[in-house]
Amino acid sequence: MALSTLALLGAGCVKKGSPSKTVLDNQPASITVSDQSLDADSQVVIKTASIGDNGWMTIHEKRDGQPGPTIGYTSLLKGTTSAIKVTIDKTNLTPSLIAMLHYDRGEKGAYEFPGADGPVIADQQVIMKEFNVTNFAEATKPSTQPKPVSARKEFIITAKQWSFSPAVIKVKKGDTVVLKLKTVDVAHSYSVAEFGIDAEIKPGETTVVEFVADKTGTFVSTCKIYCGVGHVGMTGTLIVE
Repeated sequence: MALSTLALLGAGCVKKGSPSKTVLDNQPASITVSDQSLDADSQVVIKTASIGDNGWMTIHEKRDGQPGPTIGYTSLLKGTTSAIKVTIDKTNLTPSLIAMLHYDRGEKGAYEFPGADGPVIADQQVIMKEFNVTNFAEATKPSTQPKPVSARKEFIITAKQWSFSPAVIKVKKGDTVVLKLKTVDVAHSYSVAEFGIDAEIKPGETTVVEFVADKTGTFVSTCKIYCGVGHVGMTGTLIVE
């Protein structure tokens, strides 16, 4: 798809997927995906994806033969990632979907498209692959279950001496929150006492924390592992509205 395709990409409901295994390498940007059924959790699985920098695996509707709004996404670390699960907004499901790579160029850990997080382009082509939903008719049948009001929110939080980035994250009460924690220097931790979070962050690893934001307020995240002279001032903010 040529550069002109980008003008047709829209913004839609955005839901996120599950952490997957990443291997650092020098592979060119690519996606491998097959036709598949949408599972009971409204997830699709991308076999592999390679990206030259941290970014996103996104799922777009296919409308009039072109990529439409984003209906699902999950974060990707630099390198090759396998078995990537992406939760999509089933209410906007189309018989064919488009998996696409985007870079994380704006606020780190927050998906911004339309905006800073544009598609990955190589040789004047957007890196994307089309695939079919083989159980489309069944998956789009009206549900007898009440629609949940909560959402799944995912953030990449980078720790370094002596701060968290992003420093502030906002969610709604009832949201399921997924934090992917990493450090660019020494060992740190990410602790929010009110939600029972006390996660160690080791160099070279990504620590995944998942919890339900079941109370409202402004909560302080701290580092409990001594990491230098600025340790006592290393805090972040979690806002639950």
